Parts: sequence; C-alpha cells; structure tokens
Amino acid sequence: VASFLVLPGAMQGANDAEPFTIEHPFRHPRKYTDHERCDNCGMDRNKWARTRHEFKTAKGAFYTCSLACVAVMGLKLKEEPRDVKAADYLHPVKMLDADKAFYVMGSKAPGTMTSVSKIAFPDNKGAVAFAAHYGGKVVRLKDALAAARKEASGEI
Repeated sequence: VASFLVLPGAMQGANDAEPFTIEHPFRHPRKYTDHERCDNCGMDRNKWARTRHEFKTAKGAFYTCSLACVAVMGLKLKEEPRDVKAADYLHPVKMLDADKAFYVMGSKAPGTMTSVSKIAFPDNKGAVAFAAHYGGKVVRLKDALAAARKEASGEI
C-alpha cells in the first residue's frame, strides 16, 4: 500500500500552478495508531496520520493530530512537552524523534489545525527536496514549535 498519492505533475516547482497532490488528510485511512482521537481537539489521528504527534509531560502521555495541538496542550498544561515524536510525513506509519527530525514549515502542504503547515521528515535531504518542490523552509522542532505557540497564543 502506497503511503501517499502522487498525481501527474505533482513534483513541479513550488511556484507552479499545479495543486498539491499528496493525500492529506487520508480519505479512507488505514489504522496507523491505536490512539485514534487527538487529546486536544478530538480529530481522527488516523485520518491526519501524516501530522500526528505524541509527547509526554509530568501529567502523562498525550497524542495529538498536529504540532499545533502539541503547542496548545503545552500552553494549557503549563508544561514543556518532552520526548516529542512526530509522524514521518511521507511514511506516516513511522514515528520520528522530533528533536532529530527536520520540519518543512509553510509549504503547499495543507496545515493541520493551522494555516502554516509544519511537517516532519527524518532527514535534512528529504526535507530540502520537499521544500524545493512545494515551498516552505526547513527548520528544527524548536523553531516549528515556537511558531505554533505564537499562532496558538494569537501573536501572529
């Protein structure tokens, strides 16, 4: 089973008129996780598998549909999320150590719970290649989470 759908023309430059064609959210998702609902917003984490995250605090383990929901929950819990895991955007069955992942922020990929997408890749090479095709900039978790917090708190 392919983890993403690529239609003709999908790998054109970021400024071309070709629409983004990687399936997100999944229309008929397979089961990627047993933690099906986002602990923040309640969305189906299997449908939004490409952007799901997990993290821990002193209050326990939490499962979200997006980095945006990680930011919101961190603000609500008044704790810094730790041991953050992020789905590999192109291979969402895999969870990545978010501190070691490379995020593409602001690409043509639709955001999950945000207007500015923040999607994780296992290596810089993959993130740079994705950004070259779909726009955005490559950042690390610290910067992606800071941007998500600013958006969640209404600063931007």
